[in-house]
Amino acid sequence: SILLTALHTDYSAYEELKMQLRRFYYLYWIAGKTLSQIKQTSFNIIRWVKEDKSIKEIENELNNKLSSDGITKLAIRNLKSEQVASEPWIKPLLLLIEYNATDNSKLSFLALNKYLHLEHILPIKHDQFEEWGHIPKEKAAKWLNSAGNLTLLSGAKNIEASNNPFKVKMSIYKGKGKYEDKNDKITAFLITQQIVQDYEMNRYDKLWTENSMLDRWIWFFNEIGEILDVDFSEVIGNPEPEVV
Repeated sequence: SILLTALHTDYSAYEELKMQLRRFYYLYWIAGKTLSQIKQTSFNIIRWVKEDKSIKEIENELNNKLSSDGITKLAIRNLKSEQVASEPWIKPLLLLIEYNATDNSKLSFLALNKYLHLEHILPIKHDQFEEWGHIPKEKAAKWLNSAGNLTLLSGAKNIEASNNPFKVKMSIYKGKGKYEDKNDKITAFLITQQIVQDYEMNRYDKLWTENSMLDRWIWFFNEIGEILDVDFSEVIGNPEPEVV
């Protein structure tokens, strides 16, 4: 409704408004807040757009609301959680990173549907494979469902990758299949191709390790910090998932 109002009134800072709205609503969502806590502000934004308030004025109003509700602090706490994999916002958030990494000329709509899967790189049933024995049990539990161990895959690749050793997962990500008997294309997700590239460059001795997840964690917060304009320097300086 806000964006339609902006289009209808030919609001001059339409693109900047979109970015401010994305930041505002995502931070409230990640912080665990409900519609009732932003309903009045949403109506206010429509009024401000109709009144042709400058984007700077609207930005200040939204920042004041975020600050008064302590939203950024809550969002950071939830993003640091050991259990972000269960949050409804994690796939959309990873999609934001994917969009941000994609050249605009190649940008296409990515639907949030049953074909888009959240992939645990260290698999949920890792303890069934001796190939994952290099990660201590307590470390595996801490990192398993954190932002440092998650990426996106198509449903077919995710189902095939499932609870397999890392080497097998890399073959599946690359489109060669579990038994290297396929000739499909590499996963289309750039944020997952990055893992394949690290593997091919023999980073971490071609293993997915605690250091791999730590690096992925730092990468995740750097990306989200840029997209949502949040300072995650403290999180990056102390990279470890927490119980929330």
